[in-house]
Amino acid sequence: MAHQILPLRVKSSLTATLVGLGLSISSAPASEIAGNAVSVMPTASISNPEGRQTLTVGMAVVMGDKIKTGPAGQAELRFSDETKLVVGPNSSMVIESYLLRSESRANNFTVRALGGSFRFITGKSDKSAYKIKTPTATIGVRGTSFDVDIRRTGDTHVVLFAGQAQVCSQSGCVTLEKTCGLAYAPRKEPARVIDDRIYKDAKIIDQFPYIVSQEQLSPEFRVPETGCGELTRASLRPPATTAATGRFSDPTQPDNDQDRPERQSRSVSQPSGNPGNG
Repeated sequence: MAHQILPLRVKSSLTATLVGLGLSISSAPASEIAGNAVSVMPTASISNPEGRQTLTVGMAVVMGDKIKTGPAGQAELRFSDETKLVVGPNSSMVIESYLLRSESRANNFTVRALGGSFRFITGKSDKSAYKIKTPTATIGVRGTSFDVDIRRTGDTHVVLFAGQAQVCSQSGCVTLEKTCGLAYAPRKEPARVIDDRIYKDAKIIDQFPYIVSQEQLSPEFRVPETGCGELTRASLRPPATTAATGRFSDPTQPDNDQDRPERQSRSVSQPSGNPGNG
């Protein structure tokens, strides 16, 4: 019987040959593996020059891979340096660089977040190794965890949970140091820290699903949220509206509907459980 070659990645770096079934399963070399998917909610895909596949639990991810999720999709990735990354619904990102200094530390770890929502929790690598790129910002970290949201325009919002994060746009940088601090990086203006609490709560509720509810996340991908306010739909009070238009008075820019990606509707109470595990 001729062997059938299946283009699947598996967690192990060994090549498993199932002689009895005539199946040969190939995998990426151990030296190339950056991490693995530890939980996946449909739909999510992984693509690279070899092609595109459905992302499944245990599948290896390597430098150059693009991860993309659908409206109900989510992927939790754990890297060899113990960095943790969540790719939220309707989101896409590329592992641009993952160069190891040792088995558990990276010299260079760069992720290009193309659009959508993400959670990033640093691991054992030196903080100078990490860099998150978005269409309008570069985020450097100093022992930290944070969420990122990227609009269709590329405008980027970052909410910090621990440590520090430097958010730089093309024309300026700001540093987040406070728990639940919010930074905004537009395309044509300097990055800035948003202090208006009502506006910040509105942005968090509208754009950061994992701050509103962490129930869909595995425990190791959750973070303390003390200081993020009373984030319930009932408590949402947008900034003052203008008499002429009735629209929100936004301290950064009008909250244009064209600036919102198409995402699944969500409520504060998410279904419990994590169907991607197991």
